[in-house]
Amino acid sequence: MATLTVLPSAVSPREDAIQLYKAFKGFGSDDAAVIGILAHRDTTQRVYIQQEYKTMYSEDILKRLYAEHSGKLEVCFKVPEMLLSYIND
Repeated sequence: MATLTVLPSAVSPREDAIQLYKAFKGFGSDDAAVIGILAHRDTTQRVYIQQEYKTMYSEDILKRLYAEHSGKLEVCFKVPEMLLSYIND
């Protein structure tokens, strides 16, 4: 029988955006922090994080992710971008 792990409380998109911004500061980025946040959010939550990041920092988080990451990790970030463009159309 499988077990289900539930997070203790919902994390706000604003808090995730702040943590991602901190992970991008300095030389390079804190890959573990970025993956730790984005890997534990569904597509809808990632879209909210993207919108909150843009509001707070006047910067597109996807452009920042692409600048910081390349290769296979970059593919992980394309799904929210496609979903957001579909929602906005």
